[in-house]
Amino acid sequence: MMDKLSKYGPSIFSTMTGLAIKHNALNLAQGFPDFPTDPLLISSVDEAMKAGWNQYSRPIGAPILHEQITEIIQKKYGRNIDSDEMLTVYPGASFAIYIAVQALIHPGDEVIIFEPAYECYAPAIEIFGGVIKPVQLKLPDFAIDWNEVRSLFSSKTKMIIINNPHNPTATVWNENDFDELYKLTEDSACAILADEVYEFINYTERGHISLHSKSEFHDRSIIISSFGKSLHVTGWRMGYCIAPPQISMMMRKINQFSVFCTNHAMQIGVANYLKNHFNADSIKSEYQRKRDLIIKGLEGSRWKALHCDGTYFIMLDYSDISDKSSMEFTQELVTIKGIGTIPCSPFYSNGYDPKVVRICFAKKDETLNKAIELLWKI
Repeated sequence: MMDKLSKYGPSIFSTMTGLAIKHNALNLAQGFPDFPTDPLLISSVDEAMKAGWNQYSRPIGAPILHEQITEIIQKKYGRNIDSDEMLTVYPGASFAIYIAVQALIHPGDEVIIFEPAYECYAPAIEIFGGVIKPVQLKLPDFAIDWNEVRSLFSSKTKMIIINNPHNPTATVWNENDFDELYKLTEDSACAILADEVYEFINYTERGHISLHSKSEFHDRSIIISSFGKSLHVTGWRMGYCIAPPQISMMMRKINQFSVFCTNHAMQIGVANYLKNHFNADSIKSEYQRKRDLIIKGLEGSRWKALHCDGTYFIMLDYSDISDKSSMEFTQELVTIKGIGTIPCSPFYSNGYDPKVVRICFAKKDETLNKAIELLWKI
């Protein structure tokens, strides 16, 4: 029996979290909050369950949730969408990404991704016979080399996957990046898959630049976001996708014959919470405060906190501490030093290994202060 993903091992996130649990280490590895979920959100879902929203929803998502997502997109980005034709709710953003790739990529089709890349992109491409064309982002600023992108782009390029804000580098796209992307793809049918799950966590003065605000891309853009990130409930597995009707139709067919729909009561509960309690600005300000707590706490230490413009991750340069590879160094940190982090090298396909690790600061202040204390001792 052939294993289509034989070259891929266990997720680096589950691996490092498993080690953190085994060694009773502080876990800043996997990207999930350790603070309580808003009780109002819990109550909203509880009320939906008690009210009887416990059977299948529409495969494309509950109408009330469509209304709230549509309103957010209109207010935040000035875009009006036909949700019945373009919006689909999925059990997690990663699943939506997988389905988008499955719907559009055929054997031999090429897909450009930017590395370090979130780990779900490459396997999804390869399992459907696609060919990965990686663009390597490097220290010190992980900026995109558009000359390199142009050298990889051809008539075989059927998709470009962008992650903005970017995990793990915590960088964000600027207007020039979108201008370059448009010049590159304007005369092609290349789809742009935009992973925007951290859309509400952008610390720049300009704020998040979404493909929603770029009408020139709308006829071929697939924009994916996640309530798991914006509502701090990663275990609920609820994401959504906005795509042109013809692409949505292809993706919905796959969804219909796989999971069919997303948890109905949670959709109703989330919709009511969005309507009555959601505050996008508070998400950014609270995570910015936590980011600054980490940066200030490590000032004067041997760690160098890299620039962080988005997400709830920050990269730490350890080159003044050790010459070990990031895999060796992070394993030593979790097994001996008592703190779990993520190495950078698994996010690259060619062995590039800058001396940096990723930590998640979506944690209680108590956790972050303990992390700072541990990091100072290393």
